Amino acid sequence: MKKQLFVVAGAIIKDKFVFAAQRGNHGKTAFKWEFPGGKVESGETNEQALEREFKEELKIDVKAHELINVTVDEYDDVIINLSTYRLELISGEPVLTEHINSRWSNINNIDELEFAKADAPTIDIIKKRYL
Repeated sequence: MKKQLFVVAGAIIKDKFVFAAQRGNHGKTAFKWEFPGGKVESGETNEQALEREFKEELKIDVKAHELINVTVDEYDDVIINLSTYRLELISGEPVLTEHINSRWSNINNIDELEFAKADAPTIDIIKKRYL
């Protein structure tokens, strides 16, 4: 039986732009673009996990809002359950500590980015609702 992994991601949406970050050279999603996030720790809500992850990985303060989408992505050894939320940037500018690149994209250029398979279905929802 494959391991189930529950993770959260956040899409910061500001002035018709959405923030995305590019993964480094590791794992099955090397060099793909994603909405940053991570694992939910014991005792945390999804929203608390996102706020913590963005503070740790990007050195910014965010506030988690509504759930945008839930996707399931299956690999050889694990099933990823990804919940993506809309985030509001409260303070700071993103500082990359785990990603190799970042970008604010709008509806005209977001399709230029090659997103990880688990994040890709969320792009259409974001374009329709927010951009």
